Amino acid sequence: MPHTDPIAFPELTSEEIEVLRPLGKEVAFEDQDALWEAGETDYCFYVILSGGAQVRNSRDSTDEIAYHGPGNFTGDVDVMSGRPALISCYADGETVVLQLSAEDVREVVRVQQDLGGKILLAFIRRRALLLETTDHGVTIVGSAFCPLTNRIREFLGRNRVVHQWKKPEDPETDDLLKAFGITVEDTPFVFLGNVRLSHPTLEELADRLHIRRKSNEKQYDLVIVGAGPAGLAAAVYGASEGLNTLMLDRAAPGGQASWSSRIENYMGFPEGLTGSDLASRGLIQAQKFGTDISIPADVQAIDCGKLGHEIFLTNGEKIDARAVIIATGANYQRLLVPGFDKFEASGVYYAATKLESEFCRESEVVVVGAGNSAGQAAVFLSQTCKTVRLIVRGDRLNKSMSDYLSYRVERIPNIEVHLETEVCHLLGESKLEHAVLTGATEGAIPCSGLFVFIGASPNTEFLRDTVALDKNGFVLTGDSMRAFWDESRIPFYLETSCPGIFAAGDCRVGSVKRVASSVGEGSMAVTFVHRYLSL
Repeated sequence: MPHTDPIAFPELTSEEIEVLRPLGKEVAFEDQDALWEAGETDYCFYVILSGGAQVRNSRDSTDEIAYHGPGNFTGDVDVMSGRPALISCYADGETVVLQLSAEDVREVVRVQQDLGGKILLAFIRRRALLLETTDHGVTIVGSAFCPLTNRIREFLGRNRVVHQWKKPEDPETDDLLKAFGITVEDTPFVFLGNVRLSHPTLEELADRLHIRRKSNEKQYDLVIVGAGPAGLAAAVYGASEGLNTLMLDRAAPGGQASWSSRIENYMGFPEGLTGSDLASRGLIQAQKFGTDISIPADVQAIDCGKLGHEIFLTNGEKIDARAVIIATGANYQRLLVPGFDKFEASGVYYAATKLESEFCRESEVVVVGAGNSAGQAAVFLSQTCKTVRLIVRGDRLNKSMSDYLSYRVERIPNIEVHLETEVCHLLGESKLEHAVLTGATEGAIPCSGLFVFIGASPNTEFLRDTVALDKNGFVLTGDSMRAFWDESRIPFYLETSCPGIFAAGDCRVGSVKRVASSVGEGSMAVTFVHRYLSL
């Protein structure tokens, strides 16, 4: 990690340190004392007054990840989230620091505009730098062909948890297995600090790594179901405007947008940004204003009441809310062809990010779809794959893909576009090896990875007994559900057939399937929540 990065490693002025001093206390450390160690939760924030602090993987590690000298401060985004530290920090010589609790730092970020902004930008940049590495954080030992290993890696990746992956078939992993007294049969095996997990479920992993936080509130003003662009926007606006807000998601922040390798038409980002970065920044912003976040949290049902609503989770937890915003988005549809089920957990992907590209480096892959998601995936994969074949059922690429993107796709040498063609079969023994095409292009082609972007269906199964849906499962709101409305007042624009429950984003009938419009609907929904709560 480059210590000279001015955003990641700024030096506080004496005036800024004096602003922090009333909130903290001076603490002295001897050489190699631990300021914190990997696995600690709610670890403190330190401003170095004299001496220095080395950031390393562990006490035994000799590789320095970062160094903080006088005027520098420690920590990254986990100080904001309360998740465990992913790396350790030790005093370099006799060191004196100003120690602040994590809660005090969160208050500084909320209240001190300039100083809080400097700290927050450093936290965000440090996490981005750590995510570019492959030898820090949570350690996963598991085979590339193990579906559970791949689900764990995907879950941690989408939740921006820094992790390293060790394959048990690699000779250098033998020493690690012996050190922990485990065998290949114990994998996938996950560890961080004192956490040791063999064959963990995602829920167990989330609980032990404090990604999922249980609610301590008796009733929230606002509960948001879904943490995609609409849900994140609602969380930011709800919490910043004084609503006691909880956001739930069953997988990770960002929704479908987080799968995007590059969003280039989002206003204000002319250079583009990844969906993961957009989701991460939105999540941190929501946390900054005090939003409680629980991931994974799978909603089983919602009971619509006159004086409030009850939200039931699949783990048995019940949450009370005065108002609810449904922002559950939609899921990519599966390709219904022979062989798809066999390879869905080991060769079929619904996203094209750095994580998926590692499985297909220098190989030949197939992307199915004709929208922006498919185009963005093809462009991204062309950087690391030998050949990318884009399979399009229609007769024109720019029919449903933005012009700027179709223009780029058609000019990248290692992207082949096959129009009026479909995938009809997937073949392989233990792993995906070929895709069979039919249409304008016929026959079997090499395929080590199939990336599917063929439309989406709404995530609204749990709402069928709560609010009115159309025949395709999209939530009816405003005028579109007046036939199901029993109140004397006119429903708000994004209100569902249950008063006080609103819908925003891709799960809603008539929504525009764009990130910017989902963000707009999420923020607009909060305005209607305020009006509803004032009735």
